[in-house]
Amino acid sequence: MIQRIPAVLMAAVFAVALGGCGGKEKKETAELARQEYADNRVEVKVMELQTRPFRRQIATNGKLRAGNKSVLAFKTPGTIDKIYVSNGDRVGAGTILAELDRTEVQNALTSALQNFEKAKIDLNDAIIGFGYENMEDPLVPERTMELAKIRSGYNVAELNLANARNTLEACTLKAPFAGKVATVKGRPYERSDAEFCTLVDDARLVVAFSVLETELDFVQKGNVVKVASFFDPENYINGHITSVNPLVDNNGQVLVEAEITNNGTFIDGMNVKLLVEKVVPGQLVVPKSAVVMRDNLEVLFRYRDGKAYWTYVHTVMDNSSEYVVAPNTERGADLAVGDLIIFSGNLNLANETVVEIKP
Repeated sequence: MIQRIPAVLMAAVFAVALGGCGGKEKKETAELARQEYADNRVEVKVMELQTRPFRRQIATNGKLRAGNKSVLAFKTPGTIDKIYVSNGDRVGAGTILAELDRTEVQNALTSALQNFEKAKIDLNDAIIGFGYENMEDPLVPERTMELAKIRSGYNVAELNLANARNTLEACTLKAPFAGKVATVKGRPYERSDAEFCTLVDDARLVVAFSVLETELDFVQKGNVVKVASFFDPENYINGHITSVNPLVDNNGQVLVEAEITNNGTFIDGMNVKLLVEKVVPGQLVVPKSAVVMRDNLEVLFRYRDGKAYWTYVHTVMDNSSEYVVAPNTERGADLAVGDLIIFSGNLNLANETVVEIKP
């Protein structure tokens, strides 16, 4: 005989089963809500707002020239005999660059030496004629010696000998300073009437540039400049201003010169980029990435209690990577030292967006 389960007991079992299923669904729903909340949080990076010196910059272009540059030529006419250098060679001070044929000059020197020796004999005879032992006699009056030199032709012979020696020395072209040889124009067996080459010392380079008269506060002597080539525009090297021309030209510009130490990548005549810097103390400075636009106005996002709150600002000054900011008081904004400023992950933020700080 089959036993029947009481209706009351069946109802109780059914109720328990229903209760169990409902609890599981509620737990899953809560978990999904928490996951959705976590997924909606935006990861951001923050910095603490502080006052510090700011490097204000203006950008301009300039042209380099070597700190020492000279066009070299032989000091005497002649035929080029030997050339020891070529374009691009680096030479030290005193290095022989080229030589002229010395045949005629050497003959002239030999003749000058002989004439000088003859003049010495004639001078000695003239001194003896004045009643003294010889030209070395210490008793010979100065006036008598001068008169004897004129009569013997000693002075002319001495001058001709000095000129012949100088001419022989001028047949050798030497580097007056250390540098690089450029634009060699001389050729063997050609006449030396024109320039032979250019010598460039580019270890130190001068860069000339212009600024507007309204930017004169940037360009005081000694101020820092940063210089970069156009083929490597992100690699700046530091220099300093050496002179400011005290005249404003017809275009309202002032000529400025600065000096840099060559790192091996710059050459004479190169066009370069410049950043002129001036340190302004005590400014609220943020990365450029911290400032975004909302409703055509500049905005910063501050982090507080897990949310991002925007505040309207003005960018007062800028350089290549940073802004100096001030609160937009017309919009009721404020800024304070110690505020946590969001500088990454802020492009799509809205006011009171839930955010999470990432390291």
